[in-house]
Amino acid sequence: MTVTASNSRTPMTRRRMLGAALTAGIGTAVPLGVAPRAWAAPTASGPAQLTLPPPTGPHPVGMVPLHLVDTSRPDPVAGPGHHRELMASVWYPARRAEGLPRAPWMTEGALRAFLTDAGFVLDPALGPLTAGHVGAPVHRMGRRLPAIVYSHGAGSHRGDHTIMVQELASHGYAVVTVDHTYDTFTEFPDGRVITPGDVPMFPKDFATDLRFLLDCVEELATGRNPDVDGTTLPQGLLGALDLRCIGAFGWSKGGTATALTLLADRRVRAGLSIDGPM
Repeated sequence: MTVTASNSRTPMTRRRMLGAALTAGIGTAVPLGVAPRAWAAPTASGPAQLTLPPPTGPHPVGMVPLHLVDTSRPDPVAGPGHHRELMASVWYPARRAEGLPRAPWMTEGALRAFLTDAGFVLDPALGPLTAGHVGAPVHRMGRRLPAIVYSHGAGSHRGDHTIMVQELASHGYAVVTVDHTYDTFTEFPDGRVITPGDVPMFPKDFATDLRFLLDCVEELATGRNPDVDGTTLPQGLLGALDLRCIGAFGWSKGGTATALTLLADRRVRAGLSIDGPM
């Protein structure tokens, strides 16, 4: 496993504040800090398990990760023969969720790197669980699902706005989130962990990732699996997305990328930029 060290060591960053909330929540069941209803479930012995606040919609939430490669973009950092590689997740309304595992807020390797960068020692296995149930069958509701793509901020990760993402999914939207490799904490299926480093990533690079993500949305909508490893997709996901109803949102650098994508790609009908510098 390769970890690219981050060069961010400011006294108090957003990651450090979140790490503090996680550390406190493990021992004292205080909120996670992103919503008032987050809680830490007590266990029979040992520290508590944090859980994100449940969504308010009528549907349970499903989630599946995707390993994507954009073969149109060589990756000079990875070396000759390599192309832009991304991790993504699809969140959607589920038909049922009983007995299916809850998706973690971040994968264990990515969370370990995230907390190390923030300066907190914490067992990644105690990281927050989400409302998403891995591999749950899709609830089609007699129509295709409107799709939304999400772009995180600089030095962050695709789980950054999970509470908003799972809320949208519980109300009938399919939301596709992505890690912008080299400006994110991400873990690939083979165990590689990549962290924010010295590779310059600009809003236009994020926007190019989003436009590739829209290509993957089209593949899912037309019945093709974009996962390069051929991972089995949840029942009902292929052909479930509505290409006539696509939106995008992002935070900070991802908000700027959302605006750039909206201007450049007619597939996106509406966009929301949260604190995106213009």
